[in-house]
Amino acid sequence: MTIFVVDDEPLAVESLKLNISKSIDEEIQIIGYTGSADALKDIDEYKPDIVFLDIEMPGMNGVSLASALKNRLPGVIIIFVTAYNDYALKAWELRVDGYLLKPASVEDISTVLRDVFAKRKITPGPEPVLDVRCFGKFEVFADGEPVRYKRSRAKEVLAYLVAARGAGVSSGELCGVLWEDNTDIGRQKTYLRQYVQSLRESLDKCGAGEVLLHNRDAYSIDTKLIECDYYRYLSGDADEGSSYHGEFMSQYPWADEICAELDGM
Repeated sequence: MTIFVVDDEPLAVESLKLNISKSIDEEIQIIGYTGSADALKDIDEYKPDIVFLDIEMPGMNGVSLASALKNRLPGVIIIFVTAYNDYALKAWELRVDGYLLKPASVEDISTVLRDVFAKRKITPGPEPVLDVRCFGKFEVFADGEPVRYKRSRAKEVLAYLVAARGAGVSSGELCGVLWEDNTDIGRQKTYLRQYVQSLRESLDKCGAGEVLLHNRDAYSIDTKLIECDYYRYLSGDADEGSSYHGEFMSQYPWADEICAELDGM
């Protein structure tokens, strides 16, 4: 297991490294950084499992670094360590895994790591049930066969959720994507429910119904259940880099913005 510690204060880095080493009984590699740029530069080489981040740092602060890390390594565990409690909401928005106030004691670290490890044990990495291809046209396969959809809009809903990389997407946002004219939101939400139900039926038919998640007014996908060229590319997979040729979900106009971001990486 590899752990990054990022804090602009060298003494804080060393103190946190020491307390982390006392909190974990297994063999680990802890690498400390006093700047966000150095940590980001090494991410492809070390591919850390856990990153402890200070928030208030010069240059790229911890919030920006956390976002960049999530883009490059979607599965990385992020734990904020800060002297300020004003960032709890931001931590939640970024879907970080833990939030500690300085000074973080051995007991504090043990508690947050115990929660992280408990989640891993409760939801061990399941076998992916879908093979998703985003480069070029968006296509999805189950057991080597393309997933069949009764409604083309149902496929587009799945495409947008894949592009969101596990983040929750509201029904209002989905309606804005599916319809340029957003004047009759009530009727559009009714249609959206029909498309989601159709998508669920298509996924159930190929044994992948658990991929689609719904929590209140938000839809998402369980990224652990899919293999995806886009996700592998963002994680720094060198082999996957050769498969991107400037096209991303090319049948959907809203995907042009993501394509531009990929071109700029």
